[in-house]
Amino acid sequence: MKISPMAYFQSTVLCRSVTKLCESQTRKHICVFTPRPKLKRSGMEVNMNILILSCGTRNKLVRFFKETFHEKAGKVVVTDCSPWAPALYEADAFYLVPSMKEPGYLEEIERICRKEDIDALLPLFEDELDLLALNRKRFEEQGIRAIVSDAESVALCRDKYRFFKHLEQNGIPAMFTCDSLESFDRARAEGKIDFPVFVKPVRGCGSVGISRVDCRELLEVLCRYSEEELLIQQYADGEEFGADIYVDMISGKAASIFVKKKVRMRAGETEKSVSVKDEALFELIRHTVSTLKLAGPIDMDIFRVDGNYYISEINPRFGGGYPHAWHAGIKFPELIAENLSGQANEEKIGAYEEGLCMMKFSDEVVRRV
Repeated sequence: MKISPMAYFQSTVLCRSVTKLCESQTRKHICVFTPRPKLKRSGMEVNMNILILSCGTRNKLVRFFKETFHEKAGKVVVTDCSPWAPALYEADAFYLVPSMKEPGYLEEIERICRKEDIDALLPLFEDELDLLALNRKRFEEQGIRAIVSDAESVALCRDKYRFFKHLEQNGIPAMFTCDSLESFDRARAEGKIDFPVFVKPVRGCGSVGISRVDCRELLEVLCRYSEEELLIQQYADGEEFGADIYVDMISGKAASIFVKKKVRMRAGETEKSVSVKDEALFELIRHTVSTLKLAGPIDMDIFRVDGNYYISEINPRFGGGYPHAWHAGIKFPELIAENLSGQANEEKIGAYEEGLCMMKFSDEVVRRV
């Protein structure tokens, strides 16, 4: 008897009034996949194909790209190292590949690119950002655009302490951060930081390993015995916002910005949020982006404390809460397609409805093996 594996991923609901939300209500539905018809090539001049790496549970993102790239007579191909990645089964074609840390990984990606006539590569996973940024020229020499920021900017954004120092040097407001227990003690004595604080890995992602600490005894234990390099950051007792930003790959400027206030988080991703607009915040985001060599989709975390905004982190990739932006009409795959066709995108900052709420809910993929 064959087994039908089931994998979970997150889906979304949007509404225009918080009063319509019902926290106790849950929605689930099952998608049973059948073979897809082949794409019809309509004689259009553009045949634009994209390869999305480590697709995991990003089902929605794969669907968004299909909607866009099918209009270009193109296709969406994805990879993952696990057959239990549900987004594999959303794509026009998928490949199981070795872990990116195994020898021959890049060669396997190149083989897929040749076979599928790929025009662009899109990494979604942190470690692949480093790998693709460092090997961007290798793919460009083969006519393939790696949608990734400059290698130095990727490295800086991924090192949270270096990123804090970058913000500080550029006069950008940020939560005060220390790179050691000793520097924390000095800064505390000078009145620059005090409990409570956040303790987090310097190169962490997805809120993994983050702890709120309220006393020095616990802080010392965490710093002395952690196997990871940690930083100590002033606790932000305020509102948290997320920004989905598209930095044009031709002009190098922020072409689109979508901001949401985070209402609830789960496993490091935004589960519930509401769209907001603030010209002061838009300008702060523009300025921050201008100090780095970024490209493509960017995810930024911001806090507002006592009416003032503070930049927290930049993840130079699609954020987990991006579906909110898509449903509000901020369609990054279309901006990517425009850049891949050689055209710069016009700046459209805040071109969305304010007060639009997003709620994620569990969804399932059921597929016969």
